[in-house]
Amino acid sequence: MVYNIYFYDSVRNAVVVTDMDGKQLVIDCKKAEAQVVFDEPEDAGILARFAREEPAGYVSMAMRPGGLQDYVDVWNELN
Repeated sequence: MVYNIYFYDSVRNAVVVTDMDGKQLVIDCKKAEAQVVFDEPEDAGILARFAREEPAGYVSMAMRPGGLQDYVDVWNELN
């Protein structure tokens, strides 16, 4: 399956990937982020912004073991 359209759906709080045949893969952000530990509670906004602004990158990180946690950890190190 070749995916070609990535977008954030704010109603579902999900990143939706649609392929050329119209099939969809839906990444539920709440479920994807369930195991992520934040240094500060407001750091959850890091992933919300990532999903909205870079949905393809969000999917790529969410599909890796520990990917979203690694993203948050690196973000905190840089800031």
